[in-house]
Amino acid sequence: MENSEMLRALLFTALAVGFCVSTPTFAQAKNATSEARQQAVEKNQQKRLQAITRRGRLTTYEQLLGTGKVRIASSASASETASRSAAIDLAALGFTAADVQAYKKRNINLFDVAHRFFEGVTSSSEAMLMADTVVIATAGEVRAGRSRSDGFLSEVPFTVVKSLKGSRAPSDVILVPSNSGPLPNGNYRTNSSDTNFTAGKKYLLVLSKNWYEQFVALSDKRPESHFTALPYDAYEVADNGTLLRRSHSMQAGSDPKDLRSVEVDLSNLPQSKGKIRGAQ
Repeated sequence: MENSEMLRALLFTALAVGFCVSTPTFAQAKNATSEARQQAVEKNQQKRLQAITRRGRLTTYEQLLGTGKVRIASSASASETASRSAAIDLAALGFTAADVQAYKKRNINLFDVAHRFFEGVTSSSEAMLMADTVVIATAGEVRAGRSRSDGFLSEVPFTVVKSLKGSRAPSDVILVPSNSGPLPNGNYRTNSSDTNFTAGKKYLLVLSKNWYEQFVALSDKRPESHFTALPYDAYEVADNGTLLRRSHSMQAGSDPKDLRSVEVDLSNLPQSKGKIRGAQ
């Protein structure tokens, strides 16, 4: 499980910036001694705890501890390590102890969901569960060239057409940042793993403002003041409501076929009992 914890952290970073985790990195983690792996796990967890502390989420994390556990683990010690990691991730993504109880009544273990999510064996439904914002929105032109506080190089503005989850409303603008863009030295960085959006087209965006803020905190940067969120999934919406995936999938299972199926999935999820995630 220590290996899984390290890979989970690498996956978190890789997804956020759009890079693919390389095989040598996995091999190095696998070949590390048990003691070295445990030290790496503890160091990584401490860094993530520092990030949620800076974001004012430490109390939320402490309240989450003991409210659930990761059941899909190989041993009691592995479950304890994975459960602590899941509690950190849940706090980072805006979930509360009350949310854990609400989902438990629907036979959903948020600790297991968070664990699967960061192991890359999640589903589109679980990605929507982990998201704080799900919208149908129209893409604008890529904006680049300005100095950013969060370390990203460019952004795509999306105008909300319909909000399916979260605090956004029609006509609100959401910024989706990208690691592709002009560098200070005049060169241009192109990240082939970035999602390419076409201005004027409509998309279903499965987003997390909390994930964006956590990643920025981990990078010792400051979030942008405008509502900015990182995508878990992005689908182009056809005129008849069918969906075509545009983001790079690291999921297990099939994609939703149309907007109606997405709305049904979301209607089955309990409402958050804590502060509305992504409301700021």
